[in-house]
Amino acid sequence: MTMTLGSEEENFLEVAVAAIPRITEIITAFPAEYRSGALETAERRYIEAARDFGCTEVAARTKVSEVMHNLQLQVERRGAVNRTLETLLGKLKPSG
Repeated sequence: MTMTLGSEEENFLEVAVAAIPRITEIITAFPAEYRSGALETAERRYIEAARDFGCTEVAARTKVSEVMHNLQLQVERRGAVNRTLETLLGKLKPSG
């Protein structure tokens, strides 16, 4: 059985997914030890936004779970890239 999304959920998902690159950028700017808290804050804000879009509580939590999974993957990837770049830059700096 296939469920179709209501227009509220579609609208929320469109906006939420579009915001992932910017939110990823913001969260990865935090030191690694604060990213977990930043992700928790993002999740709370996404739930509030889903409710503001008119999603039911169940739909809000379900859709936010999907968005957060994607966001966490993006944060992990970007964090790994940033660590690699920092390592490479460290190797390029002249010692002295």
